[in-house]
Amino acid sequence: MLIDAHAHFNRPDELSARADVRTLFCGTNPETAAEALALRGEYRLVSCGVHPWYADRFTAADMLPFIEESVALGEIGLDSVWTGVDMAVQRRAFLEQLDLARQLGLPVILHTKGMEGEIAKAIRPCAMPKLVHWYSCDDYLFDYLDQDCYFTVGPDYGTNSAVQAVLRHVPLDRILTETDGLDAVAWALGRPVASAEIDSVLRGELVAIARVHGIDPAKAEAKVEANFERFLKGSCA
Repeated sequence: MLIDAHAHFNRPDELSARADVRTLFCGTNPETAAEALALRGEYRLVSCGVHPWYADRFTAADMLPFIEESVALGEIGLDSVWTGVDMAVQRRAFLEQLDLARQLGLPVILHTKGMEGEIAKAIRPCAMPKLVHWYSCDDYLFDYLDQDCYFTVGPDYGTNSAVQAVLRHVPLDRILTETDGLDAVAWALGRPVASAEIDSVLRGELVAIARVHGIDPAKAEAKVEANFERFLKGSCA
């Protein structure tokens, strides 16, 4: 089965395109968290957390009812590139949610833009499984690999050297596929993207994984599915 380990819900018509895709929808504030929880189904799971872009408007307490209904906490983290939210506010929200993940026994999904080094240090004491989504920094990759983090392959794997480094260096038992949502795919590819392309985006990532690891795409698909299950169960094995 195809796995979309991190997605934001963008369009009503995408649900039919995801009928055979196991998707982890992300809620980043109370509004999108409620929307994501309403989508839950056999193949549709939910992760919730205060995204760093909203850290000045919402707290972990605001998101707690949604987080308690989630299979993972996130995406959470820090961002010095795409938001002007005060970094002290971001740090407080991030550290509070890491502590909450410990208390609830949930794996976490990380947003690391521009703050990769600091986040790698902050999560080192954390024992829960950690998924670094769409890592796109040319530095600090091995600081995360040393902690057995999971990684998703970003949809710009064909052009982004940092994503290509993820493909080369992340072990096969720690790699996952994602879209980050259709709007993110359109941004990455620089063109409009139809809902029907979700399947081809994820299969393209699987082909890239298979090529790097010298395996058949079908085996890569099975490995990604097993990795996703292990991540959600909270096992570090």
